[in-house]
Amino acid sequence: MPPKKNSDEPKKSVEELITLLTERVDARFDEMAGIFKEMKEENGKLKERVSHLEEENTTLKTKLHNIEMHSRSSNIRIFNFTPENDDYSFEELASQIYDSVLLPILQGAVKKGRLRSVPSKDRLIVSAHPLPAREGKPRPVFCRLFNGYYRTLILQCQKEFGLRAHQPPGLDRRAPLRCPIYEDSTAELFKFKQKLAAHSAVSSAWISGGVIRYKLENSDTVRKVKSIFDSLESILSLE
Repeated sequence: MPPKKNSDEPKKSVEELITLLTERVDARFDEMAGIFKEMKEENGKLKERVSHLEEENTTLKTKLHNIEMHSRSSNIRIFNFTPENDDYSFEELASQIYDSVLLPILQGAVKKGRLRSVPSKDRLIVSAHPLPAREGKPRPVFCRLFNGYYRTLILQCQKEFGLRAHQPPGLDRRAPLRCPIYEDSTAELFKFKQKLAAHSAVSSAWISGGVIRYKLENSDTVRKVKSIFDSLESILSLE
């Protein structure tokens, strides 16, 4: 008579197999968890590195832009100025700008005590040339002055002493300027100023001394933008 088989042996073999598989799965899981933890830590380090590089990049771009703006610190742009003829030399253009646009402002500055005497054209204008025009408008004129003090003085005094459209100087300060004068800003600075001025939280924005200044709605406090390479949200969130 053959020996009787133990019915527990198959069950034991299955349990051992399940135990073995479970141990292997657990070991594999622990291994994957360790790998995931290392990847997560590495990812965090990479994010910090990227953030640091972005900050360095913003700082570098800001410094380069500030250097560019400093190189323009004695420059102005004159709008709505039409030369007397199309064929002119630098000397002729500089003389026309000096006589018809800048001289009345400088004379007013002398009367107000802001300037000791009116500088001659040759002591005021270093260079001048027309810039590309917008459609249907006269070409703006670029001028480099002898120093930044003259630029600041002209920009500050033009509202009071600049020639008005269809008006003698000083007759009606509410009338628009015949040839408004602005700082020579970079395209990036001007575009950011326009973007900031269009924000619903901002009542006004302008460029002064190569820096964007602005006011928030329902506030008279003048604020300034430290870097045009920061986002609007980060700038306004600091307020």
